[in-house]
Amino acid sequence: MAKQFKQTRWVFWFFLMVLILVSHVAEAQEYPVKPITLVNPGGAGGSTDLLMRAVISVSSSYLEQPIVLDLKPGGSGAVGTDFVAKAAPDGYTLLCGGPGWNSTLPAIEGRSKGPEYFDAVCRINYNSSFTLVRSESPFKTLNEAIQWAKANPNKLVFGNTGVWGAADLCWKIVRHQTGIVTRDVPHEGGGPFIVALLGGHVDIGITGPPISLPHIQAGKLRALAYNDNKRLAQAPNVPTAKEQGIDVIDHFWRSILVPKGTPPSVINKLAAAFKKITEDPSFVEMIKKFGEEVNYLGPEEFTKMWKEEYESRKQLAKLYKK
Repeated sequence: MAKQFKQTRWVFWFFLMVLILVSHVAEAQEYPVKPITLVNPGGAGGSTDLLMRAVISVSSSYLEQPIVLDLKPGGSGAVGTDFVAKAAPDGYTLLCGGPGWNSTLPAIEGRSKGPEYFDAVCRINYNSSFTLVRSESPFKTLNEAIQWAKANPNKLVFGNTGVWGAADLCWKIVRHQTGIVTRDVPHEGGGPFIVALLGGHVDIGITGPPISLPHIQAGKLRALAYNDNKRLAQAPNVPTAKEQGIDVIDHFWRSILVPKGTPPSVINKLAAAFKKITEDPSFVEMIKKFGEEVNYLGPEEFTKMWKEEYESRKQLAKLYKK
């Protein structure tokens, strides 16, 4: 009787495990069966917001369910990042990853969340940035602004798009190289920063082409430098910072991340869909208009790049953290 009971129990557990396995396989095959939330931890109207809206505009052709954009700014990206890190690892809550809130901030300040809390789906692209002033500013070049700041310590007001974000880090490097002292005012993303710069609340700042190019072309803002190895095709008259003797490169990447533990089958399905999105002609044309291009990396390639960057940010802390 005892032997028969043991055999019955073994058969029960065997079939239970089979059912669980089959359900997981079926779930992965069916994914997605409901709308997907994409959390942007940056502010409304910023370059990341514009890019993600371009993604969503074509995503329905490559995923069976719609992607809904959810803005959760705050804490230089930490609020939205922490929210997604705590979400169920089922592929229905995605994070728009960025170097500020997913590399620099966690590596240097221990805030927000880095690679140990997320699995990488892909990198969509990266872009560099302009150093900007209002068109009526007396500064015509980056060196003019730096020389004035040297002569007037702590009077030049720099507006960044979040503490230890890409713009803030870029300016810290400028300050380190030149020895200038400025008054820095943080904002929750590129949108709020642009409003502050146009309104005269800050004197100078750094942000990407998507939100700055229209104002440059309209004559409202003047670009003093482009922070890359080469000039931007859409603004060929703007010299790079390196051309002006400042060795600074700003590569702000945008990625798709999911909570750690998300099934590999779901990650692979998302990665394949986002690759198709980045190859969509209308998407490519859309982002080209605001000065960007596709730089797709799949899960493995992007994970490697991200982890290397994260470790390098820990070393940067020794130079730039106050």
